[in-house]
Amino acid sequence: MRRAILTSLFLAVPACHRSPVDLGHGRRIGVIDAGGTLDRVVDAPASVSNNQSFTITISTFGGSCVTAAGADVTITDLVATITPYDVVSGGICLDYLKPYPRSVELRFNRTGTAKIHVQGASFYQPGLVSTERSLTVTQ
Repeated sequence: MRRAILTSLFLAVPACHRSPVDLGHGRRIGVIDAGGTLDRVVDAPASVSNNQSFTITISTFGGSCVTAAGADVTITDLVATITPYDVVSGGICLDYLKPYPRSVELRFNRTGTAKIHVQGASFYQPGLVSTERSLTVTQ
């Protein structure tokens, strides 16, 4: 009986601990606000040519149970809105913080100042948070 109680307690402890990295199981909107990380979310060139595809890197942040799982991209005029996704697996996860980059292809169809708007999750507040990066689209 004592062994059964100890086993039950051992199995229940990991389930009760929910670290800021453990957002649940399956595909989720990725964490971009993990404390001092918003300026590291977007890696993009300072300028691009119009009507030419280019690749940027969008990073989310998490621990050992996180895997980058793509992103949704919507481009309207000179604004690209990106929502990155991660898969958070179950089990025992290490609570370190590292970036999980993914490549995203964009193309703007006219010249001017374009904005890359990334919306994602935060460790510190409910709902979505966002960050932006501007770049110049040239002829």
